[in-house]
Amino acid sequence: MLGAMGKNRLTMAWIKLHKKVVNWEWYSDPNTFRLFIHLLLNANYTEKKWQGMTIFPGQIVTGRKKLAAELRLSEQEIRTSLTRLKSTSEITIKSTNKFSIVTICKWEEYQSK
Repeated sequence: MLGAMGKNRLTMAWIKLHKKVVNWEWYSDPNTFRLFIHLLLNANYTEKKWQGMTIFPGQIVTGRKKLAAELRLSEQEIRTSLTRLKSTSEITIKSTNKFSIVTICKWEEYQSK
């Protein structure tokens, strides 16, 4: 699913979540942990075309305002959590003036078969 497309289709998809997540450095930070799980749940799991761009598995098209509304957090809380996730190389972010493409760096490792 592409976050910025505005489609809320229900699909029969799931993510893998290893028990070792409880030892992850952001596990005890509720906002950062919740944001990361939200990104995992909403990231593309197949390659898609969107507005002339290819969005790859492990990527999500979104923005701070959209994430804040979806998670009922402030934009500052989202900004802080995104910064934390970037600082430990969990994600990268490519921003434009309209949206951002968030890439989960270890998507294949997390979701491989």
